[in-house]
Amino acid sequence: MGIKRKRDAAWSDLGTDISECILRRLGFVDILRFKRACSWWFSVAESYTSSSWYRPCFQTPWLLLPPPDHQEEKADKGGERSSSLCFFNLDEKKAYRDVCLCGEVYEGRCVGSSHGWLVLLDRTANLIVFNPFCGARIQLVSLKEGGLKLLDDVDAFAGGKKYKDCRAFVSKAVLMSDHIGKKKNKDKDGVVLIYGVEGEGRHGTKMNKLAFCMFKDKDKYGRFIDLDGAYERYDDVICYDDVICAISSYGFVEVWDFSGSSPTKVMDMRSSLPRLKAIEFAISSRQVCSGFHFYLVESCGELLSIVRVVEDFVYVDVDGKSVRDRDGDNNKPKIRIYQTSMFYVFRLDLHQKEWVEMESLGDQIVFLGGNPSISLRAEDCPGCLNNSIYCTDSSWEQADDNHSSGGYDMGYYNLRDRSVKPFYHSQCYKMKPTPIWVLPNPW
Repeated sequence: MGIKRKRDAAWSDLGTDISECILRRLGFVDILRFKRACSWWFSVAESYTSSSWYRPCFQTPWLLLPPPDHQEEKADKGGERSSSLCFFNLDEKKAYRDVCLCGEVYEGRCVGSSHGWLVLLDRTANLIVFNPFCGARIQLVSLKEGGLKLLDDVDAFAGGKKYKDCRAFVSKAVLMSDHIGKKKNKDKDGVVLIYGVEGEGRHGTKMNKLAFCMFKDKDKYGRFIDLDGAYERYDDVICYDDVICAISSYGFVEVWDFSGSSPTKVMDMRSSLPRLKAIEFAISSRQVCSGFHFYLVESCGELLSIVRVVEDFVYVDVDGKSVRDRDGDNNKPKIRIYQTSMFYVFRLDLHQKEWVEMESLGDQIVFLGGNPSISLRAEDCPGCLNNSIYCTDSSWEQADDNHSSGGYDMGYYNLRDRSVKPFYHSQCYKMKPTPIWVLPNPW
């Protein structure tokens, strides 16, 4: 008489409470794998991620890359190319191609990434808020329908020689809510833009402005409305706690409160310390800088300003050798490039209304670029080095068709040893669209 073997337990025997306890500790990719195990686990995961108490597990941001045939060393030569999504996972050091789980196509230039959602701007100035992982989308009004001061004639400008389409108008878009489309956050749903054109400011420099559009009331906020910013050029904008903070290219900060029926400016701080520090570095190091870029980020309850110093007039020959100017072997073609060389970090002293320089980020890691800058704990970002700044290229204009390079300036800067190192290896000197950080969140 044989020994009876105990029947293996069915997957469905795993209770809901235990399943949800497991799900609370899983990141985006692992939740997807959990759902594919069996129909019961799929239903449990669906119920959990759609519940009001669901909070995405912290994880390392993904890098949204242009498809392989968009990554070029030379200027675009026209023609149709693939629009599939391509993500790079810093933790797994793995690229996910065609990972767009909803089966949608990546259309339009990505001008923003917030809470797992992308803000896409197409050639006809239409804005779409799109979640590439679940397929949800929100169609916003066209920029043509708004009363934006700098875009009185969108069609005429798009047909000019400088840009081929309207996607050059918006340098950054930021969503105002971390739960887009949820009932409890419906009144806070909206988007803020930094937009502008070349040659409208003093001395023919670039001028841009801030604008916003709320989703809740289409009669009143059914179009984009200018914010009453005091400056000609803005580098960054972030949203948190019903407040919008913007920083100009001079390092001046303005804050608007959105908790009322209409936005109210509550602060205008004109401290030049961050910019002077960056200029001092450029002079002392005798570097030729293409400029500085300012970012804002909320970290551990404090508002930080980060200054990025970019070195210019570096030329690379076909062998990849860096040279300081056009001299050398004239038989070898050279590509004019730029590269990030330094970051400075400051925290805002609210009492003194002044920036205070920081020597360390501690256990925090900052991710910045075309996305709203985010600060995360190192233990929540496996595969990344603490006390570091992970950056993508913010000079999106360089990736325009009129330039032979751009979009490639990526790496991480460690505040301890003051070094810039690559986290994604590519031989391309032109990446279009410019890569951007995304926090995967399909729910």
